Formats: sequence, structure tokens, C-alpha cells
Amino acid sequence: MSERRTLVVGAGISGLTAAAALGQRGWDVLVIERRGEVADHGGIGLTMVGNAMQALDRIGVARQCVDAGVPMDKVAICRPDGAHLLDDPMQPLGGAEWPAGTGMTRSDVHDILRRAAEKVAVIRCSTTVEAMRNAGDGVEVTFDNGSTGRFELVVAADGIYSQTRQWLMPQVKPQPTGQAVWRAEVPRPAGLYTTHLYPGGSPGFVGICPISRDRAYLYIVQDMSGEPREPSTLHLQMRAGLEGYGGLVAEAVQNLNAPEQVNYRPLEWLLAPRPWGQGRIVMIGDAAHANPPTLAQGAAMGIEDAVVLAEELDATPGSIGDALARFADRRYPRARDVVEISCRLSRWQVEKAHNADVIGEISRSHALLCEPA
Repeated sequence: MSERRTLVVGAGISGLTAAAALGQRGWDVLVIERRGEVADHGGIGLTMVGNAMQALDRIGVARQCVDAGVPMDKVAICRPDGAHLLDDPMQPLGGAEWPAGTGMTRSDVHDILRRAAEKVAVIRCSTTVEAMRNAGDGVEVTFDNGSTGRFELVVAADGIYSQTRQWLMPQVKPQPTGQAVWRAEVPRPAGLYTTHLYPGGSPGFVGICPISRDRAYLYIVQDMSGEPREPSTLHLQMRAGLEGYGGLVAEAVQNLNAPEQVNYRPLEWLLAPRPWGQGRIVMIGDAAHANPPTLAQGAAMGIEDAVVLAEELDATPGSIGDALARFADRRYPRARDVVEISCRLSRWQVEKAHNADVIGEISRSHALLCEPA
């Protein structure tokens, strides 16, 4: 067995970042993905904030992400009728070198990270783990085709419904935030150069964000209801929810013409106790912690996990146990605070807590995230 052989479970944003970060440091990396291809499934777009870019720069892909996306330094706040109220500057969490935010398609993020990972790792699709067992200085893994392998390290980046976490920590399960999100990809309206937010409307918190030269990401974050969502009419349901909105939202709504444009799902949160694993198995990203999108930190937290893990493993070659302990100690407080602040903001939205200290909580998050991961 190679002394630096690792298995990464999951080829999402966190897993691909981990593969690139570990492979660039000389690890022999195998990535497995249960789906038939390395691609985003079900997502639309995202805003890569400055701390995410700062972490991606450590594996050499931040500039590619900025070039593929739409850099932003402010958010336009509008009334539901479309009237512009003010521009709110975005906090440059990654320092002056990187945009405060970059709107991107999730497919572009995946493509950039996949290419970085493929340079230094092997990616095998349509493959899952049937069983894994810590065995001294390694992990014995059985794959779904009956083959086996022994790895010095297993990195579980298999998402909020992680099978690995179910094996290691069956008591830790995603919890509802009380909110749901509608997401749709639409043609980018003329004049959309940054995220536009429309608070105060009846359907919930509405936004539209440019994610490429010609595409935009339209979303509604609203209170969760028990109403069933008919998949064949999701576009009509989203259009109905945005009826009466003006400005760029009204233009975007006219392009909601098919249900496959729309993704609807409840929002959940999760925080696994440290050390986020067992023996030589470690969880990162949504497998270990997940939060609602109130701080735009979902992808960023997973990216930071992956980069920090590789750095800690490289800091003391041959002492993986100590490195994993340092990784958990370094990452847990930051991830915990992001989950707690995100969930608090989400809960205040559900409760319509008009006296809540929203600005104070956001300022607290900025102070936390301005510090390097």
C-alpha cells in the first residue's frame, strides 16, 4: 500500500477540491462518484464569496472561477415592484485581491474543479462503497462491484445525506430549518450586473443573481408549508409565487417555461460533533456540517475544509491521526459558528422577528470569515 494513498468519496465541490489539494501535495488519490458523470445535479447557481476564492487560490483555480463568473462588490436592494432602494456594499471576505462575490453556474464550478482534480487524481464514476473498516494504519474498503482496496485515509465528501456519516454517526441527521427554496435558471436580463434582492414580498425573500455572460439565477426563500409540490408544474407554481413583482424579476419570470428549469427543496441544517470521523475516516463539507444559504457559505465551507485538511496532513507527514485532530480543532469552531448564525437568521425570517439583530449577526459573521480559514 502506498503510504499516501487516499480515497475521496463524492465528486461534488468539496470532494473535487480535496482531490486537487491532496493530489497537488503528492497523495495518490482515487475519487469515486455514485453517479455516471462528474457534474452538478439539481443545482443552478451560487455566489462564491471572497473567503471561498481565497481558499481556491491555494489550489490555483480562483482566477479561473472569477473569469468564468460575474464579479460583484455590492447588492442592489429593491422593492417588490422593482423600484431600486439602495446599493449595499458586500464585505470583501477574501481581502482586496478577490471580488467580494462572484456569481457562477454550478456547472462551471464543477468543471473547473474536475479539471484540477483530474490532473492529480483518478476519478471513477458509477462507483459506491459497500463497506469500510478502520484497520490499524489504514481503512479497508469494499466497493459495490465486489472489489476491495486499502487506503491510508478516506475522505467522505458525500453530502448532507452522507452514507459514511450514517455508518459512523447514525444519530446525526439533517434537521429542517422551517424554510424551502425555489431556484431557477433564466436568461440574464439586460442591466443585471449584480445580485438584486427583493425583501418584503408575500412569497418570501426573492433574489436574482447573474451567474454567467448570458444566464441568471432566480430564487425564492420562503417559509416551509405542507403543500405538495407537483413536479410537472413547478415552473407554473414559481411563476404564480412571483406574480405582481416588477423590475428584473418580472422579466425573468416570463422565461419560466418548463418544470425542469426549477428546483424546489426544503432547507436543512446539520452539525456533526468533532472529530468528524473515526480513525482514518474523516468527513468534510455537507457530510459534516450544512447550513441554509443566508450567508452564502455552503460551498465556501466545504472548499475551506478540503484545503485545510490537505494542509494539515502535509504539515506532519506520517502522523495522520494528529493531523486529523488538528483539522477538526481548526475547522469545527468556524463551521459551528456559520451553521448557528445561518440558522438564527433563517429562524428570524420564519418568525418574522422584526426586533432581531440581523445586522449584528451579519457583522459577526463577517468578522469571523475575514480571518483566514
